[in-house]
Amino acid sequence: MKLLLVDDEVTMIQIMEKAIDWKKKGIQKVFVAYNADEARDILASSAIDIMICDIEMPGESSLELIQWMQDAYPEIICIILTGFPDFNYARSAISLGVYQYLLKPVSFEELEKVISSAIERVEENMAVSMKTPNEKDSEMSDPIRQVRGYLEEHYNEIITRRNIESLVHLNGDYINREFKKCTGYTLMEYIQRYRIIMAKKLLRETNLSMAEISAQTGYDSPAYFAKIFKKLTSQTPSEYRVRHERD
Repeated sequence: MKLLLVDDEVTMIQIMEKAIDWKKKGIQKVFVAYNADEARDILASSAIDIMICDIEMPGESSLELIQWMQDAYPEIICIILTGFPDFNYARSAISLGVYQYLLKPVSFEELEKVISSAIERVEENMAVSMKTPNEKDSEMSDPIRQVRGYLEEHYNEIITRRNIESLVHLNGDYINREFKKCTGYTLMEYIQRYRIIMAKKLLRETNLSMAEISAQTGYDSPAYFAKIFKKLTSQTPSEYRVRHERD
């Protein structure tokens, strides 16, 4: 995931960058903007998942920026910070679909909790969007669409190259190349990410053991499941569950 911090206060940006272990939370890259123009450039050029924005900045109104973002990139989760408890701001922000409204000075414990919640929302949206029909589906050939549907339906089973080849009667290497062109992921990357999204849901919503969750998400070995989980999230399944319980 990618996150954008927007604040004209350099010190505030530096504090937020250093005070939170972003990678441990699953944020692989943090972008920084000090005004609305910089934020627009980043939003237009990078696939941002979450934006944290100070609502009081010189120049263009942050509410105007948020309105533009919601029109252009409605899938981005937006959290706003403000130093003024102005209900009109809050009402305007909520009407624009802002995910959370936090009052400065915000405690980092509260900010971390909101960010964790936002990350869960992004992950849930990712699972639903996988790839739910969307505009890009029109560019996807029938065989690749069929393969994607098969992966999502059978993610909790052992999936082999032969399974995929038999499904669409095409060479596995060709399928893999075309699938990556359409989705951005190889077949293995896609199924691993989908399985981990499903595993996170089970970790959050059930008391199943790690072995049970491993089996239900297509991994015969709990140790291998834990290895893949940590590789993709920078934390172990147990750490993820404990953090979620704390949040």
